[in-house]
Amino acid sequence: MSDNFIIEEVLHYKVFLYSRNAGGEKTDYSIQFRVPSGKAILRFTRDYELQNRYETHGDINIYHVYLREEKYYNFIDILRYEKPIFFYYDLDNNLSYITTGDEPVGEEENED
Repeated sequence: MSDNFIIEEVLHYKVFLYSRNAGGEKTDYSIQFRVPSGKAILRFTRDYELQNRYETHGDINIYHVYLREEKYYNFIDILRYEKPIFFYYDLDNNLSYITTGDEPVGEEENED
C-alpha cells in the first residue's frame, strides 16, 4: 500500500445489468457510485485480463475497477446492508476495495 491513495465515503450507488457485452468486455453487471473526488465504476467481468485504472478529467477522477463476476453478490450485500461504506483506491498501484466503518464486536449476534 502506498501513501498516494483516496478513501472516500459512498452515499449512493447505481446497479447496471447488461444484456450484451459492455464495450467489448465480458461484463454482465456493474455498480457505479459517486465519491467526492469523482466516480467509481466497478465492472464484474469474466475477462480476468483487465487491469484497474483511473483517468482524470479536470478535477474529476474516474476509477475503473474490474472484479470477478462471482463477487457481484458480495458487493451488493455490503452496499445494501452496511453503513458507512468507504471506497479505497491506490493511485500508484491501482489496488481497490470497499470497506465498512468500525463496527462493534458481536453486532447482530443472538444471545443463547
